[in-house]
Amino acid sequence: MFSQIALATARQLRAGTTLVVRTAVAASTSSTTRSAAPSFLRRSGVIFQQRGYASTRSKKTAAESDDTAATATKTKKTRPAAAKSKKSADEGATGAGARAKTPRAKKEAAPKKPKKAKAPKQKAPLTEEQKLKLKIRLLRQRALFKEDPKTHRVPAWSAYVSEHMKDVLNEGDDTETRRGYFKKLAVQWKELSAAEKAHYQAKADKIHQDGLAARAAWVLSKTPMEIQAANYARHALKRLGVTSIVHPIPDDRRPKGQRSAFLFFSMSRQKDSTFAGKPKAEVAKVLSKEWASMDDAAKQPYFDNAAVDKERYRSERAATAAAYAAA
Repeated sequence: MFSQIALATARQLRAGTTLVVRTAVAASTSSTTRSAAPSFLRRSGVIFQQRGYASTRSKKTAAESDDTAATATKTKKTRPAAAKSKKSADEGATGAGARAKTPRAKKEAAPKKPKKAKAPKQKAPLTEEQKLKLKIRLLRQRALFKEDPKTHRVPAWSAYVSEHMKDVLNEGDDTETRRGYFKKLAVQWKELSAAEKAHYQAKADKIHQDGLAARAAWVLSKTPMEIQAANYARHALKRLGVTSIVHPIPDDRRPKGQRSAFLFFSMSRQKDSTFAGKPKAEVAKVLSKEWASMDDAAKQPYFDNAAVDKERYRSERAATAAAYAAA
C-alpha cells in the first residue's frame, strides 16, 4: 500500500500539486492519524485525511487545493472584485440568508440647452399716409365723440314723428313702406292746430333740456384736463379737414384761457361807437389792419396785459390740476 502511495506522490510532486490522500483508518485521536503515514510522506507534502474525521488542518489545505484547481480550470466570466466585496458587505450587514436590494442611483438629466432668443422682427416704417390715419384715430378717441351726450335742439316735427312712428312701424317694413309712413305723418302734421303744435314744441324743448342735464353730469364725471384735451383734439381734427364744425365741450371748472395782446387791443377798440351795429367779420378786418400799422411802443401796453394774463392762467391751471390729482 505504501508503494502505491509513494508512486502517486511522486507523480503529483512532478506536476507541482498537492496530493490529498484519504485513508480508512478509524482512529479517535489526531496523533494516530499522524502516525498512520510514514515520515517521508509527511515531509513530501502529502496530506492524509481520515474519512469522516477530518482535522482543521486537512480542511484548510483541502479548500486551498480546490481553490487552486478552480482557478486553473475556470472558464466562465467572474464578477469584479468590487462587486464581490460589496455583496459580502451587504450580506454581513443584513445577515446570512437576507439580501438587501440597494436602489440604483438615478442618472442626473443633462441640463437643457437654453433656447436662443429670436430677434424681434423689424417692422417696416410707417408711410406718411399711415401716420396721418393713426393721428386722426388717436384724435378721435381723445375728442370723446362717442361719449358726449347729444344736446342738439330738437324741432317740434321730430318730437311728433318720434311719438307716432312707434305705433306704425313694424320690424319687417322695407324702405318704401317707411317712406309712405313719413308722408302720411307729414300730412297729419299740417292738419294739426297751433295748440297741438305748441304741445310738441314744449316736448322738444324738454328733450333738449334733458340732453343738457345729461351732458352736464357727464362733464362732471371727467376731469377739467380731460375736457380740455377733448376740445383741443376737436380743434385739431378741424384743422386737418376731418370735421367742418367744432362743437367744444363747455366746462366752467377749467380756468379761462389766456388772452393775447391783439385780443386786448380788440376788446378796447370794440367799445368805440364807430363799430356799433357792424358785422363782427368786418370789424375784425378793420382792427387787424389797424394793429399791423401800429409801432412797438403803441403795442407795448397790450403786450404787458397779455403777460400778466398768462401768469394768471398758469397759476389757475396748476391749482386745478393739483386739486383733481389729490382727489
